[in-house]
Amino acid sequence: MGEAFVISTDVYKYWQVDFQKGTIKIVCQDGQILEDELHSKFSPRNSQIANSTFDWEKWWIISTTTRGHLIITEGFNPNSPPPFNGRPSVYLDQNRWRTVSDALHDPERIADPGERQAAQDLVQLALDGGIVLPLSMGHMLETAGLHNERRYEVGVAMASLAGGWQIRNPLDLWKQEAELTIRGHLGLPEVGHIYPIVTEPGALFGFDTRLGIANETTDVDTFMAMLTMPNVILSSLIDPEPMPKHPLTMWIDHHARITSRMDTENVPKSQRRQLARRRYWNENIGFYTAPYRKLTRSFDFPTFSDREVAGLLSASPMVGLLSELFVRRFTDRQNKWRRNDLIDIFHLSSAAAYANYVCAETHTGTQLREAQRALGRSETVFTSLGALITAVRRDGAKTQSERLAPEPFTSP
Repeated sequence: MGEAFVISTDVYKYWQVDFQKGTIKIVCQDGQILEDELHSKFSPRNSQIANSTFDWEKWWIISTTTRGHLIITEGFNPNSPPPFNGRPSVYLDQNRWRTVSDALHDPERIADPGERQAAQDLVQLALDGGIVLPLSMGHMLETAGLHNERRYEVGVAMASLAGGWQIRNPLDLWKQEAELTIRGHLGLPEVGHIYPIVTEPGALFGFDTRLGIANETTDVDTFMAMLTMPNVILSSLIDPEPMPKHPLTMWIDHHARITSRMDTENVPKSQRRQLARRRYWNENIGFYTAPYRKLTRSFDFPTFSDREVAGLLSASPMVGLLSELFVRRFTDRQNKWRRNDLIDIFHLSSAAAYANYVCAETHTGTQLREAQRALGRSETVFTSLGALITAVRRDGAKTQSERLAPEPFTSP
């Protein structure tokens, strides 16, 4: 619009983009209204989003789908910690999101009355400031396989209840934990902390993609990413066209061969677990050699004993759980590696490490809870919404309405 760009609530009140009309409207604090055509590159064809408004006072992005569903996304401030405001974080596996979606759109679809009530309570907590429900890259991938009305319902439920909260890409968390591990080994101080659950635009996609924010990203680009990313994610979630799933045949076959080889080792279970842990370490040693070489400028990576490897892995929040899952599946002759394992193992491990509560599918959820117990950690993983909501409520989670409600009067 021909004027210098200023990021200030003193200047602006609302920015609104109408994707259907191809227009942008800016409402200023002094009452001035500026309108212009939206550049074609910002106006996608067949958009499922009708309009998007940025509320400068509340620091919200408010999007409306072409079917009238309202999505409110909390904005991002790079200069302050994530604004949890006392809310615990709750991570849901994809199949649990489907149940929550049914609770939002048609509760009668949920046959189990206990799960129905739990899902409805979870919805109320999420919509009324009681909990944070972060999305992950795993959710994006799994939702992309749905289509038609189911895709839309689940996608809208996710976007509505997550409100812009994301858990960082597991690879970014893994790299950070690996560097912290090497720093600890070298006696160096911790630096470069990143928050795992954030409203940061594109955090779930990862640093290595153009969709995430890097250290060198300018303030203006960060601000624009905050404005546009909610609609990028919403568009992907409710896109009616399903994406074909990669079969991951090579990944499955590779890990199945490892499990098969472990089964041939004629040694006690404890030694087989040691062999499996060593195999996991060797498979993923690149995560550790990279920071070691960066910090020491040396290619002579040290050799660690089995005891040292176990200690290095177990001390990491996510990798401790991740490695334990791989060890268990490498040493279980009954285990059948499947495509979904890649998503489940990595995203549920990161969630169990950093979210306050997790509701997972039964197989991985049970193993994660056992892994938490084996590592001496709090058991925060559940395999039903009923058990999850019982724990969340027991620990004091309340909606904002419940917190503001007056205490019941009792006569003296």
